[in-house]
Amino acid sequence: MDKKSRTVLFSISSNAVLLTVKLVAGVLTGSVSVLSEAVHSATDLVASVIALVAVQRSNSPPDEDHNYGHGRFENLAGVFEGLVLFVVGGYIVYGAVDNILNGAELELLGLGIVVMALSAVVNLFVSEWLLRVARETDSRALEAEGYNLRTDVWGAAGVAVGLIGALVTGWTVLDPIIAALIGLAILWTAFRLVSRSTRVLLDESLPPDELDMVERVIEDCVRSEAAIRGFHKLRARKSGSQRHIDFHLQLKAQTTLGEAHKISDDLEERIRRGLPNSDVLIHLEDDRSFVDGTTL
Repeated sequence: MDKKSRTVLFSISSNAVLLTVKLVAGVLTGSVSVLSEAVHSATDLVASVIALVAVQRSNSPPDEDHNYGHGRFENLAGVFEGLVLFVVGGYIVYGAVDNILNGAELELLGLGIVVMALSAVVNLFVSEWLLRVARETDSRALEAEGYNLRTDVWGAAGVAVGLIGALVTGWTVLDPIIAALIGLAILWTAFRLVSRSTRVLLDESLPPDELDMVERVIEDCVRSEAAIRGFHKLRARKSGSQRHIDFHLQLKAQTTLGEAHKISDDLEERIRRGLPNSDVLIHLEDDRSFVDGTTL
């Protein structure tokens, strides 16, 4: 099992344990914010399972029906997690507003405080691990899972603070107010996840810094290799963690096929060293089709 799958499996295990603990604590204390966190953990568990399936599927090699691989399964998982969070965030805000208007009774606040503090610490550790592995593997599914759990850290810490405030002051209205803030934070995270994942699904170009890096590599090669006249029609997009880059490279008409092939291979390797997980396609042209910087 690869590193990404092992990381998601650990997240699934921690979510399952925290869901059980939060649900029991929520029922015993009667706290709407604790129960909201239990609902959030339930969606985290479902999202973790989806992330595991997406990670394993995205690692499948290209086949006859998917010539460019299966990387976008990770982006689809990110969109799904974001949509789930929209529903959860809206539900939590609705329930919190209802309790603010109608009031709520709280019991065993000490238990709720301990459970929420423990949940915040555990999810902080797990989310940091997920985001670190996501950066190492350039995985959108792990990134979505990590940010999802990060909202749990904010939520659990906020609930603990609200319960402490209710315990000290007797203002039980603090509990649903904190729950409403948790819901709004979840809605913001959902928007970010859906936005980032859909941009990839819609073939948005690579970020400017990555495109600049590709252009610098090509321009360095143009300056150092006498056979190259220039380049144009640079395009780049992403599918999961895989980058797809293509452009036209113009060579002097006297360049042999062997020389052109060597130049192309060397340039592809330079780009891949700067941007791992890149599939580079170079269309070679001779300078008879190139006049004053334009292609005839």
